[in-house]
Amino acid sequence: MDAQSATEWGPRLRRFTEVLLVVFGAYLVASVLLGAVKPAVVDTGLVAAGSSNAAIVGYLLQYAGFLLVVGWYTRSVVAEPVVDWHRPNRWDIGYIVAGVVGLVAANRGITRLFSRFNVDVGTNAAITTGAGDPGYLLAMVIISLVVVGPAEEALFRGVVQGRLRESVGVWPAILVATVLFGLSHASVSGGFGGIAAYVLTATVLGILLGYLYERTENIIVPTVVHGCNNAVIFAGLYVQETGLL
Repeated sequence: MDAQSATEWGPRLRRFTEVLLVVFGAYLVASVLLGAVKPAVVDTGLVAAGSSNAAIVGYLLQYAGFLLVVGWYTRSVVAEPVVDWHRPNRWDIGYIVAGVVGLVAANRGITRLFSRFNVDVGTNAAITTGAGDPGYLLAMVIISLVVVGPAEEALFRGVVQGRLRESVGVWPAILVATVLFGLSHASVSGGFGGIAAYVLTATVLGILLGYLYERTENIIVPTVVHGCNNAVIFAGLYVQETGLL
């Protein structure tokens, strides 16, 4: 490697290491909060151990950990603004509508494609917890919109993609952020094939979210699209559980 190549790759490697540490830190802080706060909440008797309410507390703590790390990083580590956002304009709203339709359709299409090849996509614990508990599913609709979407998009699209874009370009940044996003969804049930299918699905959907962020330069757009996609899933399960349809 000549001196020029070393000069080019040095900052890229540092930036890549930096975003990996941010992602690791987000999951570490989330784990600490889960280990320290959730048992205390259970001990107070506010929620029962192993209940769906305890699961909701766990999800809130996990994504609070994400937001804490993102907030610390963007305000204390980097001098320049990292996460692009502005009040949504009419074009942003159009991309949100198209993005929600596209993401939901892509999610269902990928699942059906796997079914044709007799591959069962892994099941997220957030889904299995809601079996027989419509109240939990309804709560997760709201949590998807106001917690999960904002936290995951701020971390993976805002920080990871935003920081890498500066040194490697748009599409490499989208791909790296999306791969990390996909791998973060590996903690599902269903064996190796099911886990791989779930991770691949999240990765493909993440590419669309990354594109929407770059296209609009507004983190609110992929945040709303992501949250709506998850909310549609829980709303569908709620409808099934309550027999509305």
